[in-house]
Amino acid sequence: MFVLGHLGIGSFLAARRVRAEQLGWLLFGAMLPDVIDKPLYYAVVVVTGRRGADLGLVTGTRTFGHTLLFAIALWIVIPRRTGTPLFLGIATHLVLDELGDVLGWLVPALGTHAPPGTISAILFPLLGPHFPVSPFHSAMEHMQSLQNVYVVAGEAIGAALLLWQWRAGVFGNFRRRPPAEKAASGSTPASP
Repeated sequence: MFVLGHLGIGSFLAARRVRAEQLGWLLFGAMLPDVIDKPLYYAVVVVTGRRGADLGLVTGTRTFGHTLLFAIALWIVIPRRTGTPLFLGIATHLVLDELGDVLGWLVPALGTHAPPGTISAILFPLLGPHFPVSPFHSAMEHMQSLQNVYVVAGEAIGAALLLWQWRAGVFGNFRRRPPAEKAASGSTPASP
């Protein structure tokens, strides 16, 4: 799953557990594992010219940011008003990634890449001092995974849930106010 799936489904699963002013942290948390791990992996690939298992510890795009240890450490260190929604966002990300692995194992036609699963990243280092090895030979091949059924369905569902939540006012401060509401709040339209 990529951006819309993680944001839409993640916020749908967890938005009711945080206050409106914390939703930005929830959304950031829903993307944070990929914001950390994808650039890290591809930067190491570019710098070393190696990929996958040849890299040592950073063997794919699900490494440090995809660990429960990372999520818990942030929750402990960061004040709760920020740490809790951040943790919830990361948790939804990890659940959705693991769901993709499980569905890929159960229904290979979905086109997701099965073992080694995300669970070895989530539970790192409990299952050993290694992360899942990237099944992709290049960043371009990784981007082509946008075509598999699970990713397309996740992105479509995520987009629909984001739109529905936005229209329902779930995002509070992120919600667009109609012109009448703007005028009632004291802002005046510009003079012609």
